[in-house]
Amino acid sequence: MRSTILKDMQKLKERQLLSKIAREASIVANRENRALGLPIQIVEDGYVIEKFADGSKRTIKKLEKVKSKVRLKKGSVLCLKQKG
Repeated sequence: MRSTILKDMQKLKERQLLSKIAREASIVANRENRALGLPIQIVEDGYVIEKFADGSKRTIKKLEKVKSKVRLKKGSVLCLKQKG
């Protein structure tokens, strides 16, 4: 029981670390793009928006919510490898 709790805590710490690294990488990439005058694409209010270095924006696409046909239960395991 105790080892399960410790493993869960370790997984949580790993996820938090990965999340922090990804956030910092995004910040650096945004700064680099701005410095080079390159646009970035973000999701804002349900739209994909292209933001330019001068501060202007262009709407690229409206995102639609799609209801999944797959029913997952808590604890389901997903396989990301293609079959075959």
